[in-house]
Amino acid sequence: MGLEAAIAANIGKVESKGIDIQIDGKRSIGKDGFLSARANFTYTANKYVQYEEPSYNEKYRLLTGQPLNRNFGYVAERLFVDDEEARNSPTQIFSTNGFPPQGGDIKYRDLNGDGKIDGADQTFLGDPSIPQIVYGFGVSGGWRGFDLSAFFQGQAKVSFFIDPARTSPFIQSPDNYYNGNTQLLKAYADNHWSEDNQNLYALYPRLGINGAQIENNRQNSTWWMRDGSFLRLKSAELGYTLPAKIAKSLGVKKTRIYFNGLNLLTWSPFKMWDPELGGRGFNYPIQKVFNIGINVNL
Repeated sequence: MGLEAAIAANIGKVESKGIDIQIDGKRSIGKDGFLSARANFTYTANKYVQYEEPSYNEKYRLLTGQPLNRNFGYVAERLFVDDEEARNSPTQIFSTNGFPPQGGDIKYRDLNGDGKIDGADQTFLGDPSIPQIVYGFGVSGGWRGFDLSAFFQGQAKVSFFIDPARTSPFIQSPDNYYNGNTQLLKAYADNHWSEDNQNLYALYPRLGINGAQIENNRQNSTWWMRDGSFLRLKSAELGYTLPAKIAKSLGVKKTRIYFNGLNLLTWSPFKMWDPELGGRGFNYPIQKVFNIGINVNL
């Protein structure tokens, strides 16, 4: 009696290129001031130049030539106008089990034109899930006891899928037990498809209550894909050092009072929650932190 394991081999080639830049500078301003700055920028570009994969008839499915970690899914056109349009459109195989698509469900593009929507209609979408550009920059300065510093960080050329299963209202199981996320995002509440609001491009499609019924709308697709780029004011600090005479009169060598904050501002094309959380908006959020303190050297 023996054990059998799957055969593994190093098959394939990846080409990777990039650039990394860092700049530092400092300058005095008169007798009592200074100004310094620092910046860094990293850009990486990689792709599969050879990959052991089937010879798909659909060339858009080939991984060779694609960047690493690129997202994969369906192309969503819009929502179905009504039940009749859904019945007369290509069959979407993940909406079976007695629950075919209906008006308000996501309509996917039949990329290979075979009259059905299945895995052969998935293609590469957006940018990779790991940012290709990461950067940061900061400045600090001081004048006559006052000092101020700020640091920014950001990322670009990155995409992610909103996870509708982790951000949607509750679902109903076959035994009529309601489970899943029972929270409702305001963005979904304000912009969803319904009989009274048949917006074909509403943020959230038709609300289903059965897992099989809503499987159609939870596929990875352009409907849920978002730009994950952002620029964040990561930290800022304002301080004041007491003059030496005052510090000496207090019996200390040096005293500095300061106020600082972390994660203060974020600029991003994605507005529903902090883009650094990716597709799971109910994860523990990035915290804003404020501190005030005093440093005393005896």
